[in-house]
Amino acid sequence: MVSRCSLEVLRDAACKWVESNLNVGSIAEAEEAVLEVSRRLAESMMSTAVKKLDRKETYEGASIACECGGQARFVSYRTRWVRTMCGDVQVSRAYYHCKTCHSGASPWDSKQGLGGRVWSPGVKSLVAEMCARLTYSEVSKLLARVLGFGIEESSQQDIVADIGSRMRGEESHLMEECIDSHKEMAPESAPNRLYISVDAAKAHTDGSWHDIKTAVVFEGREGTDDSGKTTDSMVDARYVAAQEPSEMFGRRVYLRALLSGLCLAKMVVAMGDGAEWIWNIIATHFPGCVEILDYYHACEHIWRLASVLYGEGSERGKRWAETRCRKLKSSGPDSLLRALRRRKAKTAEQQEALRVETGYFQDHRKRMDYPKYQAVGLMIGSGPVEAACKVVVGQRLKQAGMRWTAPGADSILALRTAVLNGESHRIRELAKAA
Repeated sequence: MVSRCSLEVLRDAACKWVESNLNVGSIAEAEEAVLEVSRRLAESMMSTAVKKLDRKETYEGASIACECGGQARFVSYRTRWVRTMCGDVQVSRAYYHCKTCHSGASPWDSKQGLGGRVWSPGVKSLVAEMCARLTYSEVSKLLARVLGFGIEESSQQDIVADIGSRMRGEESHLMEECIDSHKEMAPESAPNRLYISVDAAKAHTDGSWHDIKTAVVFEGREGTDDSGKTTDSMVDARYVAAQEPSEMFGRRVYLRALLSGLCLAKMVVAMGDGAEWIWNIIATHFPGCVEILDYYHACEHIWRLASVLYGEGSERGKRWAETRCRKLKSSGPDSLLRALRRRKAKTAEQQEALRVETGYFQDHRKRMDYPKYQAVGLMIGSGPVEAACKVVVGQRLKQAGMRWTAPGADSILALRTAVLNGESHRIRELAKAA
């Protein structure tokens, strides 16, 4: 686009101008002055470059089809302002008007990804990616500092809503193709062991606290822990998050697993706590996989029962719980189940606690064969998805005082998972269409 020779001429001219015209007394003063000059130059150069665009290329004939079903006729070439990464510029393009619905439009605007707002695709993609990482107020301050102009929070929210909703639409289309129409797709990798771990975090949306279902799909790659024991470690993590019914979320997780090489994996491992909706998703979309109940979640149930049987903070209860947790990890749940069935309750509270916990360990018995899992190096804790809940949801949706609408939170989740999954290119592509 720009020859090396031309760039060298520009550079030399700029350096000569600095030598002749710029007087500074410190590094900070020089930095501020050069940035200000560069911004003004960039805006002037951008404005000149845009003027070279042939406005006749925006003309699509004497009339075009309107969305209402009528015909929009060519009126004239009209100018509009566009705020770009290099500053504000004016562009001239063909404008059409429909007498049927009394609306006007420029097809060229849509093709350039401008839409009805002033922001260029470059600005929109930058804002969307920054909003996926930072609060709206932080984004405003950083943009003003780096680009020299700020974007009000309401405009940031509009950009996030536009691109986030398009991203969700793209995902829905892909789910229909891959899941409903069984279209073959090229996976991103071919993992030996593929883990799917599912959980939920809370966020305040539409006036109350709601579950944000969260999942992390990753390759388990063999390594060693601090004690020298062989165990899998998490590699190439990909995140999924949404506030939606479990049936829909299951489809979203399944799509992510397909992209991560589900069909090529030699072993598929599903991990979760005791929530029924999690295991319904696993049974529906990942039948035949290795199912593992989070060991630490199981231990929480043991400690909870100990406080009922022996009293809160009891030393006897502490020793009982530690022994049972240790045996659960080393030999599985059978000895614990036998002990619970033999246990005689002394109060109605103990009787109910024994009934509930015996049912819990019986229901998940086949998911607690921890000695077997450890023998082949499998993870037994759902730490990765708990971390995902903090990274995806907690760090962006649950900061002090944050309150969201459900659509606003969903758009942020779509963008944040894309950024964390290394898919910022999707944001840039969709910004050209939003």
